[in-house]
Amino acid sequence: MRPARVFVPVLLASVVLTGCFTGKRGHLEASTVTTVATLADPAVQAVVAKLESANADQYTAKYSVIVKYGNITTSATVAQTDPATQSITVGHVLFLTAGGGETCELSTAACVTGLQDQQISDTQLPHNFYAASPALKLRQDANTMVSAATASAKQIAGQNATCVEVHFAAGNKTYCVLDNGLLAEQDTPDVRIDLTSYTTGADPTLFAAPTTPAATTTIPTTIIPG
Repeated sequence: MRPARVFVPVLLASVVLTGCFTGKRGHLEASTVTTVATLADPAVQAVVAKLESANADQYTAKYSVIVKYGNITTSATVAQTDPATQSITVGHVLFLTAGGGETCELSTAACVTGLQDQQISDTQLPHNFYAASPALKLRQDANTMVSAATASAKQIAGQNATCVEVHFAAGNKTYCVLDNGLLAEQDTPDVRIDLTSYTTGADPTLFAAPTTPAATTTIPTTIIPG
């Protein structure tokens, strides 16, 4: 008889606790989805909406990239023939998005399957630096900025650009986007990205994997007599 009296309260407690845990899990999931979807600042929303918009244009965009830690400058080119086919060159690395994606080292003409962002880790950029990446960064900034963002508009590389400056205790960050959704400028503590030219159409050779190593320039060594 004594063991039965002990067993019943334990069983009831287990049922009550199980119900409580189930309720909490449902509440947390709903809260997380709501937070991610919310973007209250209109200046931030205007830029993010363009960066996240579908762009069906055929174009070629060229960028100058400065990695602020070390003041390292590199160039980048983004070309598109349709929304599923982009060619992104950052320094000596080529990304081809068609199909399953491909990443090529231009200096050796070696390619691997997939979009391998670690190949350009020295530039502080992912391959999608021209749209999706700054949109995500700006969404994150909107959750931590200390005051309302400042909206502006200007011409960049001969194109109209919508800009936003987000404010933090340690300084500001600036993002600008063209009307078609391409990044036009990003000035953040780690990197500065500037659109230097934009043209309609794209060279078909940009979408082919390299078959021979890219030519490199060797600077002769000068020996000064002692």
